[in-house]
Amino acid sequence: MTHAAMAPTDFSGELTERENRAEVCSLEALHVERRQLMPLYCALKALHGPANNWDKRRKCLLSAIKIRVRMSPAPSGKWTDAGVDDAAHADEQYVRFVDEGIATATQYAELDIRMTEISERIDDRRNGLFLYSAEAKLT
Repeated sequence: MTHAAMAPTDFSGELTERENRAEVCSLEALHVERRQLMPLYCALKALHGPANNWDKRRKCLLSAIKIRVRMSPAPSGKWTDAGVDDAAHADEQYVRFVDEGIATATQYAELDIRMTEISERIDDRRNGLFLYSAEAKLT
């Protein structure tokens, strides 16, 4: 079975002999950790990452709520633009959407840090194995 096809549960957690001698963490363990985070990380990155699709969705929701507000009876006879805007921003659905967006943006930031840390640990591992190999050649 190739590493790409290996399910996260197929990893036994044991270090290879070379990893054990070089006192580095297992590459496969790092890949398993990254694969477990990947589905949620990718979904959150698509929503809150560089393209910022969340803000596009927020604006669409706000526009739909404004239409609904304009179609409802105005508290003082006729809706003003400012009144529609205020009512749409205060709408329960919009407030809930923004709160969920803040929570998922925070989760994305935390996962982004974890993914960066895993990449750094892979780099450190590579450097550790390189140094171990260089030292072994000297002895």
